Amino acid sequence: MFMYAISYVLSSLFTILFVKYLPSMFGYDPVKSAKEAEASFESGEDGGALPGTGGASILGFTGEQIRSYKVEHEELAGQSVQDLFHKYPHAAVLKVVRGDEVIDAHDNPTLQMGDIIGVAGEYGRLISKAQDVVGTEVDEPRARKVDIEVADLHIGKTEYAGKTLEELGREIGFGVYLKSMFRAGVAIPHQPKTVVEKGDVLRLAGPTWCVNQAAKALKSVPHVESAYTEVAFLATALLFGFIVGHASVKIGGIPFALGTSAGCMLMGILVSWLRTRNPDFGGPTSEGARAFLNDIGLSMFVVVLAASVGPKIMASFQGTVVIWLAVLGLLGALVPPFLGWLYGLYFRKMNPIILAGCCAGARNSTPTLNGIQEVSQSAIAAVAYPVPYALTSALVLILGYIAMVFS
Repeated sequence: MFMYAISYVLSSLFTILFVKYLPSMFGYDPVKSAKEAEASFESGEDGGALPGTGGASILGFTGEQIRSYKVEHEELAGQSVQDLFHKYPHAAVLKVVRGDEVIDAHDNPTLQMGDIIGVAGEYGRLISKAQDVVGTEVDEPRARKVDIEVADLHIGKTEYAGKTLEELGREIGFGVYLKSMFRAGVAIPHQPKTVVEKGDVLRLAGPTWCVNQAAKALKSVPHVESAYTEVAFLATALLFGFIVGHASVKIGGIPFALGTSAGCMLMGILVSWLRTRNPDFGGPTSEGARAFLNDIGLSMFVVVLAASVGPKIMASFQGTVVIWLAVLGLLGALVPPFLGWLYGLYFRKMNPIILAGCCAGARNSTPTLNGIQEVSQSAIAAVAYPVPYALTSALVLILGYIAMVFS
C-alpha cells in the first residue's frame, strides 16, 4: 500500500507540472496555441463566444449608432414610429424628445414638427441619409440614452423559419440588429439572403423591449448572460455522468469502466453541445461560477489526496527502497506521455495544447487537464481528453490483469 501511495502522489504532482509546461518547454506560447486550436474548430466566421458560454452577451464593437435629429420635414409630421420603420427598415426611432417630455418608442408615438428623435442604424446610412430625410442633427443626450442588451434567441417552431434575414428584419427587426448567427453550434455568415432555419440561434442587440418583441415573434426566450447559475441542472448532469462513469461491464472476466472523471467529462461535452444549439437548455451558467468550480476541483483533489495518503508516505520514509520506488514511479508516469508528446508533435504535427490535453487523458489525470486549461487560458484542451482517457483505462485493466496472472 505504501508503494502505491508514494508512486501515486509523486506521479500525480509531477504529471501536472510536466504536461502543463510541455508546450512552453518546447518553445510554444500556450495562449497563442490555444487560440489557434480554437480557430481550427471554427467555420471561419467570427461570431464571438458560442451560445451558452462566457462572453456571449458582450456587446463589443458595432457599426450601429444612435444619433439625434430634429424633425424639420413636414412629411414626417403625423407619422408614427412604426410607420417610419416600415418605410425606412434600416433605421428605427427609439426615443422622441418633445420639450421636457421624453417618449419611448415602445408607445409608438406620432411625430410632430420640432421633435428631436433618437435614430438607431448603421453609421454610414445615418451620415449619408438621415439629415436629408429628418432634419438637422443636434446634440440631445436624452434622445440617445438607450440601454442596449445582447441576447441569444433560439428559433423555435415559428412561421418565420424559412424566411431570409432581410425579410425578418423588415417584419420583426424593429430596434435590433444581428451580431451573429449560429447553426449546429457553428457561427455562419449572416447575409441579407441567408435563410433562417428552425434550430438556429440569432444573437441580437438592442433595447430590452425590442429584443423581447423579436423573441416573442420567433417563439423564443432571450438568453442573456448573467451571474445567476442554474445549480439543479448542473448537479443532475454531474450525477448522471458519475453514474455512467462508475458503472462497469465485465468482458472475459475483466471489469471495464469509463471512470467517474471521464463520465462527468463526457456529460459536460454533451451538455455543451446541446447548449450551443439552444442556449436555454440547462439554464445560465456564469463565468464566475464556472471558474470557481474549475479551481476548487483541483484544490480539493490535492487536499483529499494529501489527507488520505500523507500519513502512509511519512511512515514509509526509511531506507533506499523508497528512493527507488519514487524514481521508478516517476519514470512510469512521465516517460509514456513524453514519448506520446514527441510523436504527436513531430510526426502527427498536432497543435501543442490539443496534444497536451491528449497526454493528460492518457494519464487519466483531470487535474493535469485543469492545469493546461489554466496556463493556456482556454478550455480547448478538453477536446482531446475523453478518448485517450477511456482507451488507457481499458488498457490498464487488461494489462494489469495479465500482469497479475503472470506474477
